[in-house]
Amino acid sequence: GYSFHRHLETSPTAEADTLKQFESIRARYGDRTPLVEIINPQAGDIRINKTRHPEGKEATTLHVLTWEAEAGRKLETDLPLWLMRFSSYNVLSKLGITPSKYRLVVADIERYGPGIVAEFKKPGQNHVLIWVE
Repeated sequence: GYSFHRHLETSPTAEADTLKQFESIRARYGDRTPLVEIINPQAGDIRINKTRHPEGKEATTLHVLTWEAEAGRKLETDLPLWLMRFSSYNVLSKLGITPSKYRLVVADIERYGPGIVAEFKKPGQNHVLIWVE
């Protein structure tokens, strides 16, 4: 938590600028399926795609970009995956997603390699993009 907050940057930003940043990040990874697809969170329709990176690359750093519509600001942070290895908990349980069929650990993220981990948007509210490099 300390490292996450230490690297947290917040700034008032126009939504259009932040959305361009989201698009730029998505474009880096082409049409590769995200590690976690959030189809309908209310219905529990979440898909975990535990595939290896097509070129065998492993991820080393987790990045988070959030647009907070109400505050009109973006938040950015990153965290080295090695630091997350000190905990064996289910990564998704920290997001309130706990059923065993949604088990996702740091090793799964590393094997997935560079790409989009998850993206979640509520129209007119927050927009979160999590990716790894």
